[in-house]
Amino acid sequence: MTLAPLQHRSAAFWDNIYTRPDTIFEPIPPSERRLLQDRAGAALGQHAMDIGTGLGEWACQMAQIGLQVTGYDCSSVAIERARELHSEHGGALRFEAHDFDADAIPSHLQTGSLDLISCRHSLQFLEIPRLIADVRRWLRPDGVLHVTTAVTEKLRDGRKIGMPEEHVHALAQGWREHDRYDLDAHGEITVVILRGPYG
Repeated sequence: MTLAPLQHRSAAFWDNIYTRPDTIFEPIPPSERRLLQDRAGAALGQHAMDIGTGLGEWACQMAQIGLQVTGYDCSSVAIERARELHSEHGGALRFEAHDFDADAIPSHLQTGSLDLISCRHSLQFLEIPRLIADVRRWLRPDGVLHVTTAVTEKLRDGRKIGMPEEHVHALAQGWREHDRYDLDAHGEITVVILRGPYG
């Protein structure tokens, strides 16, 4: 299956969202961070990247585990706000504006340099095949891609956000190991853990 961008949005679109002072999203429960540790093996000293970081809440959660994290977002407005909101983490948490669909790959993203890459509610906005190819290169041989997404068919409010089940299922292709678990009782929000980028 070809995984195309499902809900592409421009950087200008996101800048407009994050310019609003009332753009605050729901807090991330500590239980989600514990699951990242238990199921994905996130641990002190690992190097991680959060793609589509927004205001940086999830990147902050990873830094609290002890990871060295860089959060990326195509919105420069979001990145500036994230830096303001999470300045207490110092060198363990950085934020950079970058559009993974439109911009050249940052020179500091080296082959095999990352232990964990996270896409929390962001993968559906990106050119998935291109990003997955890059992610495979950036991860270490035992590295993990951690994807959190809404499952479109299971959303009880009828919203067409997230990814359809067939796209979620297809993410596991070509990885050595895969795991999946739900963050709610109805399976509306699911997490896919992909380990071993070289199959």
